[in-house]
Amino acid sequence: MTKIGLALGSGGARGLAHIIILEAFDELGIKPSVISGSSIGALIGAAYCAGLTAKEIYEALLDLMKSDLARILSFYKNAEYLSLLEFLDIGVKKGGLIKGDKFISFYAETLKIKTFEELKIPLKVVTTNYFSREQSIFDEGELYAPIKASYSVPGLFPPVLINNNFYADGGMVNPLPYDIIEHLVDYTIAIDISPPPVNATANETPPLFETFFASFQIMQKSIMNIKLKISKPDLLVNPEIKNVRMLEFLKYSTIFEGAEKSKNIVKRFLEEKLNN
Repeated sequence: MTKIGLALGSGGARGLAHIIILEAFDELGIKPSVISGSSIGALIGAAYCAGLTAKEIYEALLDLMKSDLARILSFYKNAEYLSLLEFLDIGVKKGGLIKGDKFISFYAETLKIKTFEELKIPLKVVTTNYFSREQSIFDEGELYAPIKASYSVPGLFPPVLINNNFYADGGMVNPLPYDIIEHLVDYTIAIDISPPPVNATANETPPLFETFFASFQIMQKSIMNIKLKISKPDLLVNPEIKNVRMLEFLKYSTIFEGAEKSKNIVKRFLEEKLNN
């Protein structure tokens, strides 16, 4: 039986595109043999590995958008600053602006499982070890602390304490972790949700948060350029999503629309490889 590995990259709101990519698997009635993810890739990957379909993840997202907690997703106002509200627990918290406990509780209630071992598809979650400055991969034991760590962008979320060590956003060390699963499968599909280069000039200094998130994306792009010189996935796709900033989750319709072409590319690749 042909084994397909799926790597879901980091990239904030643009990572909602992963939901559309997963539809390709559902429409063909197949599942990846293993999924790896960094940051939002780990978040969505875990939901799929837990047994939710792409449609169910989409519906859960819409429920979140329609709830009172949707206020958290009004992130930008005049592109000048963030307004992260109650759901993300803004307050005094060592190591970051946001505690994030409410969101991870909502997420756990949706998945209704507690450990990696309960997942229907093996999952590898990439985090950054705060002290060693190296990649740490979680694939067993308690599920939610590693996931929370994987999306804990420095400055926004504090590092997460796991077994006497602190862990933070996996995108800092491996924004698209196809390399950690390629030896386990016959073919690897990698979904790169990094934004395209910006062709623009300006006379004003970019706002604080714009600079912060752009710096993070530049770092991730540099990592990817080096990785691709060493090894490449069998299929690398980068959904055509325009004008969506890192925290603009309310633009999910634009994100989903931009991912449709990539979904069809993935679907054709799967059909070709699985029919050979």
